[in-house]
Amino acid sequence: ILGDMTEEGDRLIRLVNDLLVLARADAGRSLLNEPVEILPMLEETCRQARALDPEREILLEAEPLTIEGDRDAIKQVLLIGLDNALKHSSGPILVKTRRNGNQAEIQIRDEGPGIPPETLAHIFDRFYRGEDSLTVPGFGLGLPIAKSLSENMGGAISMESEVGKGSTLTFSFPLRFSENR
Repeated sequence: ILGDMTEEGDRLIRLVNDLLVLARADAGRSLLNEPVEILPMLEETCRQARALDPEREILLEAEPLTIEGDRDAIKQVLLIGLDNALKHSSGPILVKTRRNGNQAEIQIRDEGPGIPPETLAHIFDRFYRGEDSLTVPGFGLGLPIAKSLSENMGGAISMESEVGKGSTLTFSFPLRFSENR
C-alpha cells in the first residue's frame, strides 16, 4: 500500500508540474533568449534518455549549431521528444540536426508503429491520448508542453508519421544571429 501511495504521489506531482508549465506558458511567462549550443545539450539529453532504457539504441548525428532560446526549456522539449519515442516505439531512435535557412532543425526519428492520420491531427492537443492510452503511461501533456515552449522561443514543432514505418518529431529554433550568415 505504501509503495502504491508513493507511486501515485509521484504521478500527481508530475501532473501538477506539467500543468504549471502550461499555465506559465499560457500566461506569456517570458523565457530566456540566450545562445545555446545544441551538440552538448543533445549529448546530455541522449545520455539521460539511454538511462531510462539502457537496452535501446539512441543514435546522435548532430552538427555544432548555436541557437537562441532558453536552455532549460529547450532541454525539456528534447526530453519530451525522446521520452515519447521511447514510450511509443521499440527499435532504435535517431536524433539528428541540420541547418535550414536561419533555423536549426532537430529531428527525433523512431521506427515504431507510426501514428494514424486521425490521431496525428490531435497529438498537440492537451490531454489527448491515442489508441495506446491504456498501455502507455502519461497524461497527454508532453507534446502540448513541447509545442508551447517551442513557440514561446520563436520556434516550431511538427510530427510526420507513417503507419508501420515510424514517426519523426521535428523542432526548429532560430539560429544565433552570428550563425545566420
